[in-house]
Parts: sequence; C-alpha cells; structure tokens
Amino acid sequence: MKAAETVSTVRAVSDSASTDGGNLEMGLMTVKSGSEGESGVDQATLVSDDVGQVDDRIVYNTLGWVKAAMIMIAETISLGILSLPAVLAAIGLVPGLILIVVFGLLATYTGFVVFQFKTQHPGMTSLAHGMELAFGRSGRWVAEVTQDLMLVFIMAAHIVIFSVAFNCLTEHAICTTAFMALGAVVSFLVSLPRTMKGNSYFSMFSCASIATATLVAMIGICISKPGYGQTHAVTPSTLTDFTKAAVAVSSIILAYNGHIAYPTIISEMRHPADFPKALLLLETVTISFYILVAVVIYTFAGQHVAAPALGSASPLVRKIAYAFAVPTIIVAGVILALVAAKQFYTYVWENWQHQPQVMREKSRRATWSWRGILAVVWALAWMIACVIPFFGLLLGLIGAMFGTWFALGFPAMLWLGMNWVGGVRSSYGRTWKKVALTWVNVFIVVVCAAICVLGTYGSIKGIAANSSAGGRKPFSCADNS
Repeated sequence: MKAAETVSTVRAVSDSASTDGGNLEMGLMTVKSGSEGESGVDQATLVSDDVGQVDDRIVYNTLGWVKAAMIMIAETISLGILSLPAVLAAIGLVPGLILIVVFGLLATYTGFVVFQFKTQHPGMTSLAHGMELAFGRSGRWVAEVTQDLMLVFIMAAHIVIFSVAFNCLTEHAICTTAFMALGAVVSFLVSLPRTMKGNSYFSMFSCASIATATLVAMIGICISKPGYGQTHAVTPSTLTDFTKAAVAVSSIILAYNGHIAYPTIISEMRHPADFPKALLLLETVTISFYILVAVVIYTFAGQHVAAPALGSASPLVRKIAYAFAVPTIIVAGVILALVAAKQFYTYVWENWQHQPQVMREKSRRATWSWRGILAVVWALAWMIACVIPFFGLLLGLIGAMFGTWFALGFPAMLWLGMNWVGGVRSSYGRTWKKVALTWVNVFIVVVCAAICVLGTYGSIKGIAANSSAGGRKPFSCADNS
C-alpha cells in the first residue's frame, strides 16, 4: 500500500452529522496522511480531558477510563444494593450468594459483548440501535420501547427512595407525594448538563456517598443486632413463597444493570478501547461490595430485614445513613435520565428535524429543547413513583420486565447476531470455542425469558397483595420511611 493511502485514526471532533449513544458521536474520525509528512491532524480538533467545548460547540468524548468506571459504579451501585439483604432473607444465605456471584460474572461477560459489538459497529447509538443492526427495525422497536420504559421506571424508583429518605430525615414533615415531586425537581436540575463529563464529578462523590451510607448502616445494625441469629443458610418454605423468590432473583439482576448506558459511555471516552478496564473495575467493586453488604446486614438484621436495607438500622443511624445516601439517590437517577433524554434529543433533532448539528450547539433552541425533554421524562418518572410506591416490589418488577433483557438477554442476542454469517454451522460451529460460546449465549437468552415471565408475574402479584392488605395507595401522603 502506498504511503499516500496510509490511514491514520485520530480522535477528533467531526462536523458531520453522526450521533452515538443518544449523545453525539465525537469518536474516531479517519483521515488520510500524505506521503510528504502531512499528518492530517490539522484537519481535526483534538480533544483533551479538560475540554468541554470547542468554540461554541459541545464536545462529548472527554472521559478517561477511570472517570468512566466511576460513572458506571455510581450508576450500578445505587438502589440495587439496598435490596440485597432482603434477597438473602427471601431465598437463603447460600443460594443468594451463589446467585450474586453468578449474575455478577454473567454481567461482566455480557458487558464485554456490548463492547465487542460497539467496536464492530462504531456508529451504534444504544442497545436498541444495536438490536436494529443485528435484527432489523423490529429488533430496534422492541428494544427501544423496553429501554425507554426501563429508564423511566428506574428513575421512578429513585424518586421513591428520595421520598423515603426525606421522610426519615424530616420525620415526615410534608406529604410523601410532595417529597416525590421535590426529588423529581432536584434531579431535573442536576440533569441539565448535556455531557457525561458534566456529571462525572458528581458520580465520584456519589460512589463515596453510597459506600459511606451503607457502611454507617452496617455498623449501626452490627451494634444493635435487631435480628441476630434469625438467619438461614437456605430459607425454609414456611418463610418464603414464589412471589418473594421471584422478586429476589429479579432484584439481583437489576443490581447489575448498567449495560443500558454502556454505548453512551464508550462513545464519550477519549480512548474507547480502554472500556474493558473500566468494566473490570466496575464488576470487581460491585461483586465484592454486594457480598459484603448483603451478608453483614442480613446476618445482624435477620429474617425481617427491611428493603431498603437502611430501614433496618436504629432511627438515629437510619437518619445518618440516609443523609449520606442522598447524593447517590440523586446522581444515579440523573445518569439514567441523561441516557433517556439523549435518545429523545437525537430523535427530535436528527430523525425528525434532520438537523443533528443542533445537538452540538449552545443555542437557545438546543438548550431549551434539552430542558423540555428532561422535564417531560422526570414528570413521567414522578407519576410512576406515585402510582407504584412500593420500593422493593418496584425494583423486582423493573428487574424482571426490563433488567433481565438489558443485563443479559439483549447482549447475548447481540453476540448471536454479531457472529451470524448466513448459516448455523458456518456461524456458530466452526471451532469448539464458537460452539461453547453459542450455547452460553443461547442459555442466557432462555434463562432471561424465564425470569422475565416468572419475575413479572411474582412482582405484580406482590403489588396486588400489598395494596389489598392495606398497604400504601397511589398518590398517598402517608409516611413511607
């Protein structure tokens, strides 16, 4: 190949109308270098970690792998961890720990599959877009509807726990529905920056926040020992039922559900090839932290441990823990709001108006359309939070209906689509490794479908039973702390 045809890849800000991850694809731009030493770099504006804009344009790919990992940890270790001690109470210490480890390893594998697919298809804008690339428009519509519903439902769960925290901190100073509205408004304001980097610093603080809150609760519960000695290696059938077991398994899966934001995060990294390092750091921290927290709190809080787990601490410790947890409650929901809002933002300006350059502008139309989309998304989340105000059951429902597909099913399907070359044998039977991976991914899809059906049924049954038994009603002002 002639030197004049040599292609060098540089990180650049492109003026072309490509988008990625619901965010703008500022990723890799290919430029030709000449034989006379013309590097072609002058044609591009290089992005440094300290640059958030070039002139009057927004620059999106500014994340190093450590900051990317912090965002992923903040998004993943949030509400899910507060339900894990109750998971052990529902299905027992040994089965619970086995499932926490197994699903953690599966989440690591499927996260790497998302990275592989994104590498093969740099223009992939989201998991929903990936499903379109693999299975056509029908695949996109199924995944996109599921994705948007999941994001808004998890945002609703953050609003619910926000109301729980402030009811505890203020001793139910105002109506719970009003606290939910306050949580939505605060989260909306924090969501206003359009780039992930704008929230990466919040995410680092959020990681310290949830770790501190959980440790405070653990220490307090270990000292007070409200249910010490009331634990079971395998929970007796008289203490559990199908509904509790289904919600428990779904909650574990939801605790690992960060995959939905991976395409966006990869797109906003300065060096997307470093994503596996961020993923490995994420899963190492999450699996270790989940096991520690679940075992310690369940051991000392016993069979009647609360969900969220902070509720098992004494009143004073509970207040201290919730005070530390507030940043995580807000920030983790905000990250999901960014992913959801960017999908709609892309749809409005690229697909509908056919003006993708607007998404890079700092103009009024770009700014106010972004704010309007955020306001609608948070309003929907607030309504869901008010209608389904049961924290543990809401998490179980989200995990079963949506989380199973994004943490397990869709990535496994992407692997199958990525390796399809026109025939079963030629696609999946060429080597023993390909055959083994094929069976692994098919197994993941089958398990995902089973958990989705059984978990959704169990969660809905639990919500109905709670309502009929005199539990919280929609839009209730009653204290939920």
